[in-house]
Amino acid sequence: MNVQMSIDPLQIVVSLMLFTSVFLLVWSVFRFPVDNETPIHRQIAAAMGRQRTNTVFEHSLLMPVMQLFLAIAQRMGFPAMRKWIAAKLDACGNPNSYSLDEFLAMCLASGVGLAGAQIVICGMMFQWFGPFVSCVMLILGFCIPLWTLNEEARARVSRISKKIPYTLDLIALMMQAGSTFTEAIDTLIRDEPDDDFNEELALVMAEIEFGTRRAEALTHMSDRIPLDTLRSIVGSINQAEAMGTPLSVILKTQSEMIRMHRSVRAEKLSAKASLRIQLPTMLILAAAVLALFGPLIVSWIVDGSPY
Repeated sequence: MNVQMSIDPLQIVVSLMLFTSVFLLVWSVFRFPVDNETPIHRQIAAAMGRQRTNTVFEHSLLMPVMQLFLAIAQRMGFPAMRKWIAAKLDACGNPNSYSLDEFLAMCLASGVGLAGAQIVICGMMFQWFGPFVSCVMLILGFCIPLWTLNEEARARVSRISKKIPYTLDLIALMMQAGSTFTEAIDTLIRDEPDDDFNEELALVMAEIEFGTRRAEALTHMSDRIPLDTLRSIVGSINQAEAMGTPLSVILKTQSEMIRMHRSVRAEKLSAKASLRIQLPTMLILAAAVLALFGPLIVSWIVDGSPY
């Protein structure tokens, strides 16, 4: 009994195209070697005694998968997104010392994981597969770590902004008592090492120990923390150092100016709040009038007399 099998040429073409696309994807990812040199920020963190532990890149089970996502992330473009992520990593303090490519790898893993979970759940429970929904889940999963990073950076910058005047006063007092600027910063770091602003000052001291000039190290700190007040303070410190002006006086003046600026800003917000609250006040007053005189008005309309 002879059985003749017919092969569809279109199926062969589609299979070859699918194989070629997968091969080109893998080849493009692993074509060029990647430099695995330790980033400079992690070298500084190691010098400060801050070694990262218990991240997904050190987990024995997740390491192979995360290395694949890391290889893909290292070849991603999007310079604007990379610049934004790098700025947010600096602003949030980067406690785990993630590099830019490692954070992108976590974003990719989050997107693929959420899309995969959606496919599995819909396939098992509803026997349904929606490519559009999977793409939405992929984009959403990719954006969740970015949103978390942005919120952490915003909260940390806000805490640093509140702490700056207090820290400047302490440094000025210690300098007036005879300490140098470096000794005052070392004292602050030693007394409260977990404070956000003190962590940035610790990075400044680590950069100075690596051979960076103090003015450059302070400028790097102002670049990491997007605060106009901090940039103004760093500029004043560098100018005072160049001109020989007493630094304690400059710090005290900057602290008073920041407090005055906050008072003016609080007054502006208070004036805006008083205007915005007028509309709810009028609505509440109108509701109270209707509640008090509403029955009399209805009785007057129905019976012709308010009594």
